[in-house]
Amino acid sequence: MRVPIEWLKEFVTIRLAPEALADRLTMAGLEVKALEGAGQDAIFEIEVTPNRADCLSIVGIAREVAAITGQKLHLSKASAPRISQSRRAVKSATATIQPQISIRIDERSGCPLYIGRLIDGVAVAPSPEWMQRRLRACGERAINNLVDITNYVLLEYGQPLHAFDFDRLSQATIIVRRAQAQEKLRTLDGVDRTLTPETLVIADGAKAVAVAGIMGGIGTEVTDATRRVLLESAYFEPRLIRRTARRLGLASESSYRFERGVNLEGVSGASARAEQLMLELAGGMSKPVVVAGKPKVRKTTVVLDVDRMNRWLGTRLTASQARARLARFSCAASGPAKGQMLRVAPPAFRPDITQPVDLYEEIGRSVGFDRLPSTLPKLETRPSLRRSRYDALLELRRVCAQQGLIEAMSWGLVSEKDLTQFGLRREQAAGILNPLNQDYAFLRPMLVIGLSRVVRHNLARGASSIRFFELGSVVRPGEQPLEQARLGVALALDWSRDWRVRQAADFYTLKGLLGAVTARLGVSQLSFEQADIPWAIGGQGSAVVSDGRVIGACGPLALAIAKLLDIDQEVWLADLSVDLLLSARRAQAATQEPPAFPAVKRDLSILVSERISHEQVARVIREQGGQLLSAFALIDRYTGSSLPVGTYSLTFSLEYRQAQRTLTAEEVDVLHQQITAQLEQTCGAKLR
Repeated sequence: MRVPIEWLKEFVTIRLAPEALADRLTMAGLEVKALEGAGQDAIFEIEVTPNRADCLSIVGIAREVAAITGQKLHLSKASAPRISQSRRAVKSATATIQPQISIRIDERSGCPLYIGRLIDGVAVAPSPEWMQRRLRACGERAINNLVDITNYVLLEYGQPLHAFDFDRLSQATIIVRRAQAQEKLRTLDGVDRTLTPETLVIADGAKAVAVAGIMGGIGTEVTDATRRVLLESAYFEPRLIRRTARRLGLASESSYRFERGVNLEGVSGASARAEQLMLELAGGMSKPVVVAGKPKVRKTTVVLDVDRMNRWLGTRLTASQARARLARFSCAASGPAKGQMLRVAPPAFRPDITQPVDLYEEIGRSVGFDRLPSTLPKLETRPSLRRSRYDALLELRRVCAQQGLIEAMSWGLVSEKDLTQFGLRREQAAGILNPLNQDYAFLRPMLVIGLSRVVRHNLARGASSIRFFELGSVVRPGEQPLEQARLGVALALDWSRDWRVRQAADFYTLKGLLGAVTARLGVSQLSFEQADIPWAIGGQGSAVVSDGRVIGACGPLALAIAKLLDIDQEVWLADLSVDLLLSARRAQAATQEPPAFPAVKRDLSILVSERISHEQVARVIREQGGQLLSAFALIDRYTGSSLPVGTYSLTFSLEYRQAQRTLTAEEVDVLHQQITAQLEQTCGAKLR
């Protein structure tokens, strides 16, 4: 927002140089982005945060200047000398008999208050030079005295106004209602707009004449022929204006303020101020004011603990000092004379003050954030035996890095095209109600979408090895969308490469990596079962299983997806549930006593059908071996012409151990034969 210092001085005495005042405003939370000119002609370019709608006006900034410099605010000055000089130059047009004005609000939730003032016999002319100068300084162009006055008061008080040519209103009627389906309106920017029932409009007795709170229509605009003007001043619900402006792609100075929330108590005052200026600068005669709606202004009270505030800010203010500083910001504080608890009533134009920390900020701004003392907080920490989720996620991130993976961070928003590429429908992702554009219309349902793009980005830049992991959130759709933490892994090209050997990333690389990561976390041994994964090559996707529960999926990126992404390398991906991964962790002792008794080793070589996976065989061995089977491992897998067609050979090394004594050969033989028999029965295995 552009603020001329010459206009500010109408309301507050300024003794600081413009550069010094700019620093004070910035340190009080109103960042001065630029300072144009010098001295009396200086103009501030101020960045106003969305919660400070009260500062979107000259009076609002003047109020802040008065508060941080300890000066008084003079609202009564309001350009009076210039107005009185203009009075003698205006010749009123002939006044006519006033018709009955009718104002009706059909949509009270969107417009709780509407004030209409009819001024009869106005003379449309250029506005005076001083007003045009101030409008230009604020980035507004001069049009005529009536329109300029509405813009002037908007900049001065932050209350948007609109002037209708009263004689162009049908039936002398104003109705605040929802638009009809497919209702048309040509706005002041010359664009024909098709409205929907979600749009709040100002209508006359026949049609819509303005988009409420955003822009008027050409059909009722003020022209040189205007003799009677209806001045609108109203309050419109912020969320409704924000949604309408986004839906229509239409923004204005009015919508900018309405969607942030104007002061309900200032609607009438701004209307009276504009009427005063019109009578002075355009002549005419004012008629009785018509007010529709009678909203209740909510009063907020916040309890301030001065001792707690001092601990937060590092200050040593007493209750009376805090009360005096809050009074600068129009916050009325009351409480015991010697107590440290104050009851604070924020003004109506500060709806952002709702809790004690908001008052801490006001006190800090009055002191100056750069002047607050530097103190170290006193922290009381207690040792905890229970590991927090944050610690668990930090450990997971650290373990992935220790395995040689590089952390990636991808966008959390995806497009419908992204969903289609990865075999998903739009119903399988949570959509955003007001996306910035269609490329970011859905919350990602899985990490592999973003990871694939990270892979493409790095391959396009000549990377020789792809080894990424991402720890992020995905969202599952539903009446209540569910956010889940996931671990994604992407491998491609060389996993290891030196002068002796070059190993390309493949399924076994990914499987070993996931096994190493989960082993470091204390997760039970993983198994991989063939599954149909939408984004993987058909028949090569696998479900990742731990303790009988599917905790994720892995596989090679489907060739069709790779082609769409311009990836010409084999890419291996994994997507695991963090919650299931952490819940599968075993409680681990810090130390473990070495076994006192030796293990008895046996080998097992079997012939199985190609339809039987290694995981199925391993599961039978594990279950049948029970507690006496301390370890087993696959040591050989053989396929060749010497074997029957459609079969392959697996050889396992098994270790049997009893913690209290040495097992006998006979005991081991019995258990070994039971495992063999179960394999024959369950998997159709044959001993070799």
